[in-house]
Amino acid sequence: MKVRLFSTIIGLAVVAVTAAPAWADTPGADPGSIAKAVDKLLAEENAKTKTRQAPVIDDLPFLRRVSIDLTGRIPTEAEIQKYLSWPASERRAKIIEEFMVRDQFADRWAIFFGDLLRVRYNADGGNAFQAFVHEAVRTNMPYDVMVRKLLAASGRAGSQPETSFILGDEADPYAMTGVVSQVFMGVRISCAQCHNHPFDTWTREEFYDLAAFFGKTQRIEHRVKMQILGVFLNERTETMIMWPPEDKAKGQPRKAVKASFPFKMDETDGPNKHLARLKTLRDRQAAEAKAKASKVGTSVDDLLDGSKEATKKTDPLDVTAEAKATIRKIDLEGDLYRASQLRKELAEHVTDPRNRFFARAMVNRVWGELIGRGFVNPIDDFRNDNPPSHPKTLDYLAEEFIASGYDFRFLVASVVRTGVYQKAHISGDVPATERLEAETAFTATPARRMVSETLFDSIVQAGHLFTPKHPAGANMTTVTNYVQVAVAAKEDPSKPVKKSLDGKEMTAMSGPKPGPVASFDLEKGIEVDFKKALKNKDGLDIDKMNAKSDEEIEAEMMMKSGKMPNGMRVKYITKEVKAVVDDNPQFSSAMRMASPAPVGHFLRVFGQTDRGALDERRDHSPSMRQALMMLNGKLTNEAARVGPLEPVHKLLVGDKADIDGAIRLVYREAMTREPSADEILEAKKIIKDAASTLDGIADLRWALFNSNEFRFIN
Repeated sequence: MKVRLFSTIIGLAVVAVTAAPAWADTPGADPGSIAKAVDKLLAEENAKTKTRQAPVIDDLPFLRRVSIDLTGRIPTEAEIQKYLSWPASERRAKIIEEFMVRDQFADRWAIFFGDLLRVRYNADGGNAFQAFVHEAVRTNMPYDVMVRKLLAASGRAGSQPETSFILGDEADPYAMTGVVSQVFMGVRISCAQCHNHPFDTWTREEFYDLAAFFGKTQRIEHRVKMQILGVFLNERTETMIMWPPEDKAKGQPRKAVKASFPFKMDETDGPNKHLARLKTLRDRQAAEAKAKASKVGTSVDDLLDGSKEATKKTDPLDVTAEAKATIRKIDLEGDLYRASQLRKELAEHVTDPRNRFFARAMVNRVWGELIGRGFVNPIDDFRNDNPPSHPKTLDYLAEEFIASGYDFRFLVASVVRTGVYQKAHISGDVPATERLEAETAFTATPARRMVSETLFDSIVQAGHLFTPKHPAGANMTTVTNYVQVAVAAKEDPSKPVKKSLDGKEMTAMSGPKPGPVASFDLEKGIEVDFKKALKNKDGLDIDKMNAKSDEEIEAEMMMKSGKMPNGMRVKYITKEVKAVVDDNPQFSSAMRMASPAPVGHFLRVFGQTDRGALDERRDHSPSMRQALMMLNGKLTNEAARVGPLEPVHKLLVGDKADIDGAIRLVYREAMTREPSADEILEAKKIIKDAASTLDGIADLRWALFNSNEFRFIN
């Protein structure tokens, strides 16, 4: 199927927005007006249905909701007071504007993209890929630009982090066909790999046509003396996608499949003229980039690509830089990979603004993330027999998203300003069928539980654990760890070994560094340094050019296998190690942890997936493990405990103690609201029954953290 690529008209390279968004000075394209138009369209599409209308939530519940959705945690006391100091008619719009430009916005929505793209820290180049996604959200890289980078990239994982998207599925062309279709266009075409789709129009031949775009793509490991120096995404000279399939060939000749995009493109512009508006926007951006290039003396291409190399000044006496430049000239990577013309063409097809599936799929995902259900459900299952509940509204939002230059922040800002987003839930005493009807019509919002990262950070925030809340030395405690130590042995493991590898006497040998056997902290994780992960843009790492000797590699392999070159075995013994430490708990944001977290971690227990399977979604169902982790976990208990360095402490001790004030502060910090009179009386009873006032407040906090009101978005 021949398709005219609109992206060639508007230009493929676009500057990533770091200051004012692209739509800021475009007439009629502000999120507020878009939100009003969405509410009007929804009302028109709901005109023939009668459903319950939920009221608009109050100001403080709105603050809590929008803080969770835009910054990934509940608001602080300072944010509450600032919000309430603004005029009531302005505070909602102002807080949205403030939250939208914070760094935490990138933290929270990088989690959304991490799930969407199945970013895995332990995959090829996974740490750099996680950092790339975060940086793309932080700089507001246009969504179509991001997707083109992911689909067309070639090179080494790590130095070209975009390649990790395809390497994550081992560059398997059949797997990637299903991934690209479902992730970027919301169409589940995978069934057509083996047979014509049973519930949709997709044929097996169309699946193979699409798979042919990946037919030459391959994953390559570059090794020196069995040491992996790099994993590359490369292109073969011949395709591996052949027709007919092996099970159909039955001895007949098979021919290479010519790549073809099976999705139908729009033939005309919409009533909003969104294609023309996009072209105008991109033309203006290109002109601005050209003008900037003439001032700083760089090429337009460098500016459009966001390159800083052209403006760097080098020190002629910088020997290290000269050495690196020399190694680059060797072009170690140049012979290991080549650019993919096929995947570049696929990227242009997928992101073409005439491809209606592309914009609608992202709009549906964001709407579902913020409202609680999509126009199409499941959110990635667009097909003829599963139509959108409100097609006009979906199309309108998709067209405005395109016209904005695929501005992701614009899309989020538009949705959170709608009346639908500000609707309350329908109470549980209403019949389930009526609740579902209202939620489907978007006259009420479904109850949503915080995603695991947001729940984690909200507990840390309310418990003042982002910084120490106890003085140094106030929590000295003895910690017992059990470590494994490798000991070389003969046939009898109890007897010492006489000789080492070099023939000298030894009683023990160096094995793996001693480490904890069972001291895994279920609430802490590896924090990713995003800036550092993106710094390495060289080819193969220079320090890896000095490959290990054959003897060193052999010794390492022997150690891993548990055997010595002379046939002796290695025995591991467990030793108890005690240490006195200052247990002054401090937690970093879950948004910046290596993802996915290990099995058993807080984030996994509360729904984070391993990001392996394409169809796997976060499970928000309650479980006994979740209850036990909240009841007994270190995070919850440390957050509940009162520290001398946090604000509530001074309200609990001394001549100016104010128990009522402390209770109100705890409620505001944890629940984003004032307590009722009955709740104050109940809190006082809890404090009275405790061993001390500090213990009583800790018990109150603990109870609030374990409530449904805390975990769910009101």
